[in-house]
Amino acid sequence: MVLCYNIAMKLDRFDVIIIGGGAAGLFLTSQLPPTISVAMIECGERVGKKLLATGNGKCNLTNLDIAPERYNEPSIIENFLNRFSAKDAITAFQKMGLITKSIDGRVYPYSECASSVLDVLRRACDRDGVQIFTSHFVNSVEKKDGLFSVSGTFSRVDKSGNSEKSARFDKSSRAGNEKFKFTAENVVLATGSPATFGKDSTGLYAAFGHSVRQMAPSLVPIKTDKAAIKGLQGVRVKAGVRLGDSYEVGEVLFKDFGVSGIAAFNISGELARGRAKVGDTLTIDFMPEYSLAEVEKLLCERDNGSTVSTLLMGTFHSRIQERIICAAGCEPTDKAEGRISALAKAIKSYKLTVEGLGDASLAQVMSGGMNVREFDENLMSKKVGGAYAIGEALDIDGECGGYNLQWAWSSAKAVAVAIANKCKTQNCK
Repeated sequence: MVLCYNIAMKLDRFDVIIIGGGAAGLFLTSQLPPTISVAMIECGERVGKKLLATGNGKCNLTNLDIAPERYNEPSIIENFLNRFSAKDAITAFQKMGLITKSIDGRVYPYSECASSVLDVLRRACDRDGVQIFTSHFVNSVEKKDGLFSVSGTFSRVDKSGNSEKSARFDKSSRAGNEKFKFTAENVVLATGSPATFGKDSTGLYAAFGHSVRQMAPSLVPIKTDKAAIKGLQGVRVKAGVRLGDSYEVGEVLFKDFGVSGIAAFNISGELARGRAKVGDTLTIDFMPEYSLAEVEKLLCERDNGSTVSTLLMGTFHSRIQERIICAAGCEPTDKAEGRISALAKAIKSYKLTVEGLGDASLAQVMSGGMNVREFDENLMSKKVGGAYAIGEALDIDGECGGYNLQWAWSSAKAVAVAIANKCKTQNCK
């Protein structure tokens, strides 16, 4: 694959310019016909860096149980999932050479290494007509006389791959970043979001009049009051988590600042989308398989004149047990008789006060982005023809478990088909 670091090249006009070298941008490039010339512009030193961190490095590609209601805009995303489903995504990656496997419905590369996914995507993009420009920062996107101009700056790199700061250049070399300007009939914004170490570049389409909902961390730990989680750092449990009208059952991982884990991640969207707020109560159900009445009955059957501590022993992690006893207003040495109702309520509804969302560096995705209703069924702007957007650049986000990568694949495929048909009709160069 050609990684270009300067503008001393023969080609500066393309059929398509893709801004962003993440999952969506790479997949889009892999799905475009070889007759279409492509420039991919990535601000980082390499493409796909964020992809390597997905699924704790395993890359949860998609989910066999993908459903529209798992997203914030189910009525909109249903059309894209019908056109390019999870099975279609698996087939596409298999054609690229990736072997996959399913674990509880979640689809991973057989190697369980995200690098395997990036490898096949890079290889699929490695063809004539595709040029990838890393360390290139786009500052503006304009359209004039039917052509888009994409301009910005890039960091110079010598042939050994060293950055300008450490490389030695001849005296004629200019100091600082160089400028670039490419043109194309089509431009695609695939810049993702600030989640992990990404970047929000939705402002590039501001000149076209697109509205943007400010991005907030989603699929991220939730900050809570410290007193209620004292001593629980590192403890994992399977529990139910409720915030507002939303309820999730799954792993909860306690942090020193709040709660993490799949259940907490999925519930964090309530805060990101403004349906819950700081100061609200988050409740944890430590026995989600049982009703409150069933928990009380179970405790009563176990009670043989024991203490509160003995009654709960063997059911919960010792530190969870301590917090339950405290929340019930008991002491470990208290007799269980007369305390069972309070203990059952603490088990079924352990209360935490929400203090906010975790930092974007801890988030898997961000909630927010450009209003998807301002784009057509092929994700082309309704305000300016030839400008497309895919993936996290649009205000679409889903639950944890492969849903957001599936949106990257489905949205990219829709644009690939649209551009291919357009170029075929217009005989793109």
